Amino acid sequence: MSPRYQSITIYERTVHTLFGTFCVLALIYCVVLLSLVFSVIERKQNNLASRDLTSQLSSLEVGYANKVSSINDSTLFAHNFTRVDGTTFAVRKDPIASYTVLYAR
Repeated sequence: MSPRYQSITIYERTVHTLFGTFCVLALIYCVVLLSLVFSVIERKQNNLASRDLTSQLSSLEVGYANKVSSINDSTLFAHNFTRVDGTTFAVRKDPIASYTVLYAR
């Protein structure tokens, strides 16, 4: 009766070990699955936020373009800017740069 008792105990231990391993693996599977679901949801939310920011940026660019296009001589004169005609402006260049480097095509 002793060998049979030991074989039942080994069989029960094997079943319990397999069942415990199955439970641990099922728990790991659930954690990975939930992680994937939440990462997909977060990615969709980030895409929506990105689209919203792109839309806001586009509207700001349109507003900036309208402001720049509205600048004319009378607007500049109202802000005390004066037109300077017939002058040459100094161009700063490095001493090692030559005419061909700066102006050649």
